Amino acid sequence: MLKDLWLVRHGEAVSERVDPARPLSQEGARAVSAVGEKLAGAMGTLDLVAASGKRRAVQTAAILAEAAGYPAGGIAETVALSPMAAPEAFLAFLAQTPEAERVLCVGHLPSIGAFASYFLSHGDHVQLAFGPGTVCRIRVEALRRGGGELLLFL
Repeated sequence: MLKDLWLVRHGEAVSERVDPARPLSQEGARAVSAVGEKLAGAMGTLDLVAASGKRRAVQTAAILAEAAGYPAGGIAETVALSPMAAPEAFLAFLAQTPEAERVLCVGHLPSIGAFASYFLSHGDHVQLAFGPGTVCRIRVEALRRGGGELLLFL
């Protein structure tokens, strides 16, 4: 099984005091749009776009999906991309869609970093600095620890 996995931390969100739902800020939406424009060709045709269900993650996924030509209404929402999700929950989610080879997943810290580390390391944790809107592309050859290769970190 080979997957082209795009792991993304949601864009910059407004503070909880401004809006408890924490949507993307105007700057966050602009920055994610710029990343989407830059990566549109590299993302190719996506088979699956998923987000945590939190507003800022769904908005980020929709912007990137549009840039890649993926239908915004087709974004899957899953708790497997929530902030505290364990790699095992994410693996189970990916295993449910074996036919999806090009997958874009938008989530949160600390889980999105833990997922990348899981695929890039056979043991010791790999610390990647996922700022708002960061994109990590990993070629996953097997759904197991150390089963991936880092192709892009932006």
